[in-house]
Amino acid sequence: MSKHRRPTRLQQLAQLSRANASPLHLGVAAGVAGTLSITGTVVAQAAPTDAAKRLRTKPVAHETVVASDLSDTQNVSALKDAVTEAQREREERIAEAKARAEAKRKRLAAKRAAEREARKQAAEARQLQTASRSVERMSASAANVLSIAREVASGAYYAYGGSGPSGFDCSGFTSYVFSKVGISLPHSSSAQSSVATRVSSPQPGDLVFVYNGGGGSIGHVAIYAGNGYWWEASNPSTGVGLHRAWSSNVSYGRVL
Repeated sequence: MSKHRRPTRLQQLAQLSRANASPLHLGVAAGVAGTLSITGTVVAQAAPTDAAKRLRTKPVAHETVVASDLSDTQNVSALKDAVTEAQREREERIAEAKARAEAKRKRLAAKRAAEREARKQAAEARQLQTASRSVERMSASAANVLSIAREVASGAYYAYGGSGPSGFDCSGFTSYVFSKVGISLPHSSSAQSSVATRVSSPQPGDLVFVYNGGGGSIGHVAIYAGNGYWWEASNPSTGVGLHRAWSSNVSYGRVL
């Protein structure tokens, strides 16, 4: 008897393959293969197309976004520059306005100061002219008064209540002398004090008013001759003439 060997696993598979190799199976297999082949081609053809679209689309979108962002950035920068420039111009206008106002204030202050100085100088000039004329008039009048006092006192005597032309009391003598220069004075020492302008620094020709006792009422009047002397009608014992000042309890008045 011949020995029959059991087919190996590999041989079994080969047999099975041959047994199954029918036209139907082959057709199916071919169809599947064709389908796979077609599908692969479609996929292979479709894939590059979508990828190309994505490659073509994405850069354009990116460039558009970048351009838009760049435009917005430029607009913001330009707006900031415009705001900064406007603020700078505003500050310059404010500074210029302040400078003009300050310059105007200084001009007005200088003008007012100049006007005040001019008024002051004019007032001082007027005062000087007035004082000069007053001194001139007083000097002339005083010299005239002193000359008249010397003339009237020569040969005169003291008389209580006397008003001249030879006998005088104190106020009668002064009123008579000043009448010769056109000045009318009342016949009373206290009344003459009320019409005279009081002065602290006497000049020749001013009136001297002597107070009774400790400085009460005015009891005597004389004409200041300067250097501590008076023209006066003093009393019956000393008579009328130029006498040294005999009291410090006095005040002075000017009628010239």
